[in-house]
Amino acid sequence: MAIWSLCIKLWGNHRKPRKFLMPPRLSLSNGNPSKSKDEVMAVLFFLFVAVTLTELYLIIEISGSIGWDFTIGWSILTGLAGSWLAKQEGRRTMANIQQRMAQMEMPGQELADALLIVISGALLITPGFLTDVIGFTILLPVTRTLYRAVIGKWFKSRIGINQFYQQSSGTFPEAGEFGQTDPWESIVEGEIVDDDDYIEGEIISE
Repeated sequence: MAIWSLCIKLWGNHRKPRKFLMPPRLSLSNGNPSKSKDEVMAVLFFLFVAVTLTELYLIIEISGSIGWDFTIGWSILTGLAGSWLAKQEGRRTMANIQQRMAQMEMPGQELADALLIVISGALLITPGFLTDVIGFTILLPVTRTLYRAVIGKWFKSRIGINQFYQQSSGTFPEAGEFGQTDPWESIVEGEIVDDDDYIEGEIISE
């Protein structure tokens, strides 16, 4: 029985458990998603309040200069023109997306343009002068490139992509280009046993 216990112990030491890291996940704000969510909500609330107050001020000032009739007419005209331009840009962007997909390429830039065009359309149909200016600048391809670059840079600074690792040792590898040195992945310890190598026996603890 002692020899049998020794053989099982030696076999267990030889068959060391492996450690696996779970699949990658996105982490925001250096591993604190709740903090990042609060920050985003605070920024959106601040922008909403700031834009609303600015629009009210501009509408009151401009209507006092040119009259309420011209102010309302301007809002309707810019809304119609913005809707037409957004529709034209949307068709062109969808054609580019289909062309890229037909070439088996990922239409990342075109998808970003489609999202920005939807945002610009929503801004243009909203009554106001500041929203009209922002909406028209998003629709123009030249200035839309600037918006896309700024938003892309912000997302890259906020989002870290953790890599997928599978290793037999307990040490973490170095982080990749978009990885983090302190990933969220959980370590799951387990032992892989083949059916042919499965040995039944009694383990006696000392």
